[in-house]
Amino acid sequence: MTFRQAFFVAVTAGLGYGFDSYAVNIYGLVLPEIKDTLHITEAQAGYIGSIFLLGYTIGTVGFGLAADRWGRKTTLGASILLYGITTALAGLTTNVAAFTGLRFLTGVGGAGELAVGAPYTAEVWPAKTRAIGVGGVIFSLFSLGYVLAAGVALVLVPRFGWQAAFIVAIIPAVVLFLARQGIKESHRYTQTKAHVQGGATRPKLWHVPGVRRRLVVGWLVYTANAVGYWGMTLFLTTYIVKKFHATSIDAIRYALVFFLLQAVFVFIGTALADRIGRRPSAVLGALIEIASTAWGATSDTLPEYLVFGAISIATLGWLWGVGDTYVAELFPTVLRGTGFGIAVGGGRVVSIAAPALVGSAITHYGIQTPYLALSGLWILTIIGYLLGPETKGKELENLADEALTEDLPS
Repeated sequence: MTFRQAFFVAVTAGLGYGFDSYAVNIYGLVLPEIKDTLHITEAQAGYIGSIFLLGYTIGTVGFGLAADRWGRKTTLGASILLYGITTALAGLTTNVAAFTGLRFLTGVGGAGELAVGAPYTAEVWPAKTRAIGVGGVIFSLFSLGYVLAAGVALVLVPRFGWQAAFIVAIIPAVVLFLARQGIKESHRYTQTKAHVQGGATRPKLWHVPGVRRRLVVGWLVYTANAVGYWGMTLFLTTYIVKKFHATSIDAIRYALVFFLLQAVFVFIGTALADRIGRRPSAVLGALIEIASTAWGATSDTLPEYLVFGAISIATLGWLWGVGDTYVAELFPTVLRGTGFGIAVGGGRVVSIAAPALVGSAITHYGIQTPYLALSGLWILTIIGYLLGPETKGKELENLADEALTEDLPS
């Protein structure tokens, strides 16, 4: 596959992840309006967020398994259609149960974008700059998906209501589904599938010590990433409104700037990962995240919070960009979709409770306490990367040999 073709794969995967971000984050952005329409509390809004993440967890594992069975290209197509349709339908209902069920299905479909897109891009992008390709291109577009959602919320919601912001999600989903018909299947996947069909032994995920260890590494990395991301962003605009008495529109504007900065931090983190290594870059990002989240949570003035809150949200992109690359590199091609899906899904199991816990904590302890508690999460990130091997600049075939033959990290 040529670099141009690899870049097209990365961009189409990234655009899918960006529209997934739109479908995911539009809920939190217009949550004040949704609460008024559906007559729900912060705690109930958190439960809906947790049910969405249950779907996200199931979809992460399910689409990972499907990617190894039916191919990367096919499963990406199914993913975007599912979350595009269900997001639009959620905008057409005013029934809480129906809305919750559709958010669950949106989570199932949206999860496929990361579960398939990151391994797919890792298999076609050159090893020397793989972190920029997998983490940088894909997750920066996820960040910009939030910016798009914020922009749509600012333009459509005041005039047409929150429902319009959900309904329009079907348009990019259909367009991107059609555009993806022109991408090529991963050559590594097709070669590996041919070997298995020709009689080669397919390793069992749980029977290989090196792979099992890498699953633990992935769980640690994504527990911090997923719990931190959803715990911090779902109530971001609510936090700004409640603590600093900003208007909902101003809160969305601040969030938009935070995520523009996040798109920049994604490339800082992944460029460092390609230059100095995945582990050093991730550990540095985790330390910045711990400090900025704690400082932002204890800020008493809006200007102070805007500085440290912006750094905290931006550094989430750094950690996700490096994490997407790193975990996709840990598994052999024959198990990459499955391993990546289970590793990320395992981390997301814990994150299911994050929105409900944060929403409940806001109700009982105030707005500051849960955000301060989240700052300690990234200790798990540091532990995970210290347990795992360094993957910078290595060909996937060499990393696969390590995973299948070694019990200890290199």
